[in-house]
Amino acid sequence: MAPPDQRYLIGQLAKLAGVKPDTVRFYERAGLLPKPGRSPNGYRSYGKPALDEIRFIRKAQSLGFSLDEIRRILSLRGQGKTTCRCVVAMAEATLSETETKLKELQNFRDNLASNLTRWRKTAGRVKAVAEFCALIESSGGGTEK
Repeated sequence: MAPPDQRYLIGQLAKLAGVKPDTVRFYERAGLLPKPGRSPNGYRSYGKPALDEIRFIRKAQSLGFSLDEIRRILSLRGQGKTTCRCVVAMAEATLSETETKLKELQNFRDNLASNLTRWRKTAGRVKAVAEFCALIESSGGGTEK
């Protein structure tokens, strides 16, 4: 275990966190990580809290949270139950959106599978190509916002 006052250069931090240095810079620009201190020679210098933050961000992303949601969670940190309620509400909203998208995709999949079966039986017909194009055009309506 590294000492609590251990300092890391950006490449070291990125490697420990399992990301690229550009990701660390992006998180800084996006306001997800505080601006680091600088060493006497001008290099970025990070402590263990930055490593913990990057690991938290990556884990939250893997659970489906957007960077905006993660930024909000980070801003609420330390507020106890308020933070937990907010995170649960965001997770519920993400789950609801995911279920809706899954239903749309399942409907599209089912429709595409049944049409492909039908089109294979009538291979070579010009009408089948037109029907396929119409299916694609009709499926785009549910994804626009």
